[in-house]
Amino acid sequence: MIRTILGTLAAAICLSACGSNHAQLAQRGQSEGEHLQEFCKRAGINNAETQRADAALASSAKHLKDGDEDEASAESDLAGTLYRLAMARKELADVQSEVETLKKGLAKDKDQLQTYQEILSEMKTVRKP
Repeated sequence: MIRTILGTLAAAICLSACGSNHAQLAQRGQSEGEHLQEFCKRAGINNAETQRADAALASSAKHLKDGDEDEASAESDLAGTLYRLAMARKELADVQSEVETLKKGLAKDKDQLQTYQEILSEMKTVRKP
């Protein structure tokens, strides 16, 4: 009898611990989404992904307030993913712009090298007796 009561009590404690962890995980996802949102705003990233992420984050906050941790967690995960996608696309665009600038510089350097090689070639022909 005591063994059954202890077993039931242990199971109840485990289940309550899982429930509180689930709420903490949902809150952590919400907090992470808010940090990513703030980062995107500071970086000036405002596009379709950030707008969808803002909506998902607001939905997550509403679900969390209502006690629906599963939906809150799913929405905050979506928001985090969308914010990361927006940041990755911004970084890609920045890197592509830098590559284009470097390509233009390389083309200019190649043109300058060609000019120097022509001058050198002329000087060699002038020096030959």
